Amino acid sequence: MPTRRRAGFTLIELLTVIAIIGVLAGLLFPAISGIRKKARQANATTAFSQWAGAITTYKQVYGFYPNIGSSFDSSKDSLHLLEDPTTNLKFVKAISGRLPTGMPLDNTARKLLNRNAQEFCAFGKDDFENPANLTDASLLVDRFTNRNIRVVFDTDNNTNLRNIVVPLGAESIPEEIRDISGTTGIPARIVIYSTDLGEDFGSADGLGASDFAQVIAIQ
Repeated sequence: MPTRRRAGFTLIELLTVIAIIGVLAGLLFPAISGIRKKARQANATTAFSQWAGAITTYKQVYGFYPNIGSSFDSSKDSLHLLEDPTTNLKFVKAISGRLPTGMPLDNTARKLLNRNAQEFCAFGKDDFENPANLTDASLLVDRFTNRNIRVVFDTDNNTNLRNIVVPLGAESIPEEIRDISGTTGIPARIVIYSTDLGEDFGSADGLGASDFAQVIAIQ
């Protein structure tokens, strides 16, 4: 009597295969997510480095750092918080020579922030929150949509950044640059960073710490 050939897998075999696939997916997903996060972090660092380079060129052209704060004090280093709409808009105007929407600066803005309306940095839509609905009030964000971006200038021109007081304390500063909060400081002229520490992050989507990363550019 001829042997009857099996038509397919049994239910138990199928369930076993599905279970194995599930286990493998569970092992691979965190690794893939980590790789994607590292790639976004690298992309964000590149963007911040371009901004820092633009600030350096701005100072070479005009002889001073952009006056994007409420006042300009050359006796100490300065911290600027880009989640503040006024500071954010001044920063964009100063280093791009345009409004966030791409429109040219008026005479008042040119006089205060960029008299030649020179483009030191060309911001892309991905640099802004809600890029599909870009307005002149749109905030800059990192590649994790974190709007809490900190910009530090060596306003006293001693090639050292120190005594910087951030809103949520030194523990919210990435360890690599935390000495900017002390009297020793770090050798640098410009630092731009965002972080996932100390609740010093924010986005329109209400994301948590695990959704952000530390992004740092130093010049």
